[in-house]
Amino acid sequence: MKNLQIIPVTSRRDLKTFVHLPWRIYRNDPYWVPPLISEEYKMLDKKGTFHTFGEAQYFLAYQDGRPIGRISAHINHQYEKYHDRETGFFGFFECIDNADAASALFDAAADYLRRKNKKRILGPMSFCIYDISGVLYEGFDSSPVILLAYNPPYYNDLLTRAGFVKAIDWYAFLVNKDAPIRPALHRVKDRILRQKDLEIVPLNMKEYNERVRDVGHIFSDAWMENWGHVPLTEGQIQDLAKELKMVVVPQATYFAFYKGECVGFSLSIKDLNPAIKKANGRLFPFGLFKILLASRKVNRLRTIAMGVLKGHRHRGIDIAFYLKTIEDGTRLGFVDSECSIIVETNQRMIGALEDLAAERYKTYRFYEKKID
Repeated sequence: MKNLQIIPVTSRRDLKTFVHLPWRIYRNDPYWVPPLISEEYKMLDKKGTFHTFGEAQYFLAYQDGRPIGRISAHINHQYEKYHDRETGFFGFFECIDNADAASALFDAAADYLRRKNKKRILGPMSFCIYDISGVLYEGFDSSPVILLAYNPPYYNDLLTRAGFVKAIDWYAFLVNKDAPIRPALHRVKDRILRQKDLEIVPLNMKEYNERVRDVGHIFSDAWMENWGHVPLTEGQIQDLAKELKMVVVPQATYFAFYKGECVGFSLSIKDLNPAIKKANGRLFPFGLFKILLASRKVNRLRTIAMGVLKGHRHRGIDIAFYLKTIEDGTRLGFVDSECSIIVETNQRMIGALEDLAAERYKTYRFYEKKID
């Protein structure tokens, strides 16, 4: 590719180009949901939460002076505490449909990580596995729900042509309120709710901060067996609490208590993406008003996370969570709920969703490559 140049982001002007580049890539894509620009700056800023336990470098691709791609290369020291010290990551990848440009960006990220003594590059993770991550691999016929990735199909081709191979897939399931549910499952739920010393209650917003701490504790324990799991730092938990407070649906978010101890949770939020789309990335001067106005028509939930402490999984608490979400979500006017994202190796949760007649409608793929 002639006149191709890869440059590191070193100035505020470069960062602005980095943040605004997706609008060039997706200008004619009806399913893309523009991110909120202010949130992008906050995440990428070197004073952001990720940079308290990680380090990163951003790169831009130019052709004839025009930006055509971007990528980050980063190291997650929190990941290294629980996994290995040889893996580095790429994220925030966007590029025109050009293999030369994409390969040059991947090479720049790999070179940065090589200098940091990494042997493998994995991603996309922007920045962490529980941020917006993965490449959409299947399910390009609809917009993503809130906090999930979207990209053109050709991104997968760009990655494989550059030598990347599949690391693992994560799935998104859709549960419709009218899906037939076996009566036996309702009987199971009723039996669970009658268990002595067990109580399942919706979120009380007056206890929000306390419940956030419970989520952080249970999440770190319950997800340890999942591929790539890294416990959240205190800063990440606080960021998550701020982000979710405006979108959480307390009547469809549940906490399980056994003898007064919080042993499980199921967290559901409004899929505000249809409303966010109308803001086109800007909260001001009119974006926030557009989001608030459009949010009244939101009719989809996203069950974003669920966890039960290992010592209590045999109680069937997860089944009660699923059925209560369907029942209470329907009562609140939601027509379906997306349960995502679920790693392909989590057969217990996948099996439970299949019992609920859930449709697996999107797949997100993570790719890896050895760094020579």
